[in-house]
Amino acid sequence: MANKYSAPSWDDMQVFISSIKLPASSAPTWRDWDHGIVGGVTFPVLGFGVGEYYPFAIQTSHSMILNSILDNHIHFSTPTDGTGDKFKFQLDVIAAGIEGAWAVPSGSPFTAEHSITADYSTKHKLFELGDIPAVNTTVSSIYKMRMTRIAASADEYSGEVYIHFNDSHFQKDGLGSDQETSKS
Repeated sequence: MANKYSAPSWDDMQVFISSIKLPASSAPTWRDWDHGIVGGVTFPVLGFGVGEYYPFAIQTSHSMILNSILDNHIHFSTPTDGTGDKFKFQLDVIAAGIEGAWAVPSGSPFTAEHSITADYSTKHKLFELGDIPAVNTTVSSIYKMRMTRIAASADEYSGEVYIHFNDSHFQKDGLGSDQETSKS
């Protein structure tokens, strides 16, 4: 199917962290945080220490270009100043299109390390975890993932990394599919 847009168009598939099921052990911790607003209302964030993880799944949008990259990232904050420190995450992925066999995409597990270059406490930051290769062979392909905070190469940030959201950007080729289970 040809791209219906004259220029690339992007959207995202969102993982609402409030709807995930945390594992029985090695789970991140729910924290009520005021986001640095003195006297402000608190809102829940998911605090990740080293070795903590959560599983989640994404079903691809009908508007996603088939066999294209899925760009996964997190929206985060740190509750304390960690200027000069690092943290690292790992993303394990399996995927399958409809009627397809589950497989590990090339490059999985994906790892990404982040250096804190300024005081991130109270800031909304974005961190790219991985570009998952083109394994969405059908509309409604499923990606099952596990995001784990792992040890950084050096200068480990000692606090928790507060996750607000996990989402994946994708390139669109239309508003949806012409058929319920396929693109024509």
